[in-house]
Amino acid sequence: MTISTKLLTTAFVLTCAFQAHAVSSETEASSKALGANMTEEISFDEGKATLTDSAKKEISQFVKTAKDKGKIHEMKIAVWADREYPSKDTKASPADVKLADERAKALKEYMKKELAVSNVNTYNMTKRPNEMQKFLQTQTATTKETMEKMGAAPSTSKDTGMFKQRAQSSKAVMMIYME
Repeated sequence: MTISTKLLTTAFVLTCAFQAHAVSSETEASSKALGANMTEEISFDEGKATLTDSAKKEISQFVKTAKDKGKIHEMKIAVWADREYPSKDTKASPADVKLADERAKALKEYMKKELAVSNVNTYNMTKRPNEMQKFLQTQTATTKETMEKMGAAPSTSKDTGMFKQRAQSSKAVMMIYME
């Protein structure tokens, strides 16, 4: 194995390990720009809307850490299907919209029923904000546009990075806002 192959392999392994347990700097920055105090992301199994046991454990720990710091005012959750955020010229398939909606519902129910987080808002990241949402500057439009502008909602393979370290497909980004 050549030195360049070894370096590339090492970089890939480190990127994958880092990706598994860290929120990207773009996601962190967009969450802070939106006023969130804490940010975490979880992954879904492809094609599935159910939360895995490991995802539930991560979510529970995330919420516990927040509650240890004070009272949670609101949680916003941006949810993707198994594709990246659609480009301006692309419309998501009904199946993708449905999958992201089901994932959002599973997360919201888990937050409310199991973790007693009462104020949970979800954002389906398979759909771009419509013209009315943009005009009225709704939370949906503001959240999606901020995430897109800051690189936390990539729409092309170029945007996701060489090792897809900034990819958001099959993920959900959870943002906690404290009182």
